Amino acid sequence: MKRTLLIQITLLTLQHAFGQQTQFQSIYSVNRTVELSSTLGLFAYNAVGFKLLNSKPRLDSLEIASLDASSIWAFDRAATEQSAADRHNAADISDVAMNASLVVPFFLLFDETVRRDWANLLFLYAETQAINTAFYVMTAGAFDRKRPFVYNQDVSIDDKMGPGTRISFFSGHVSTPAAASFFAAKVYCDYHPEIGAKKYWLYTAALIPPAVVGYYRFKAMKHFPTDVITGTLVGA
Repeated sequence: MKRTLLIQITLLTLQHAFGQQTQFQSIYSVNRTVELSSTLGLFAYNAVGFKLLNSKPRLDSLEIASLDASSIWAFDRAATEQSAADRHNAADISDVAMNASLVVPFFLLFDETVRRDWANLLFLYAETQAINTAFYVMTAGAFDRKRPFVYNQDVSIDDKMGPGTRISFFSGHVSTPAAASFFAAKVYCDYHPEIGAKKYWLYTAALIPPAVVGYYRFKAMKHFPTDVITGTLVGA
């Protein structure tokens, strides 16, 4: 999971934001000492968690030979039937789209009212993504769902016996952009309650980033539709 952009922005600005005093009255109550310590603690937990996920036991040839896509629920089975030739390209696109989605909340800085509260929002956004990732690490560690590509006959045995084949549920690639876009929508609505029912258009638009990433994770045979749907709900 690549979150380099968010981590760099966070580490470069949190220290400055921590000591900054402002006359602006935020609509959020933020205890920066608590937020900073908990967020950094979660980032550390997540870093260790990813190492543990990648160390999950790999599939062996006998287990791979016993896999039967017909045993998968019909709603999810289509994920195993995608083009093996296109899956690496789709995976690369999903990586780019996920990392690009991390900057979505920073477009809020074009709004003068929101921009005046940038320090508190940076704390809250970093914490949001840290919590989202922690949910992914805990869930992927607890479940042992195999990725769709291991059921596909056109995928090489070497790929099927590689690392990270047992962490399909749920999609962290999808929960990450969902957390980013829904965070942005929620913050804007909180600062502009006058938009009324129009806020539902914003929340609808917030579905676009996770939908794009989810589509390419599906095409890459990295996740089943239920992994994508769950990731969207968790992130949101």
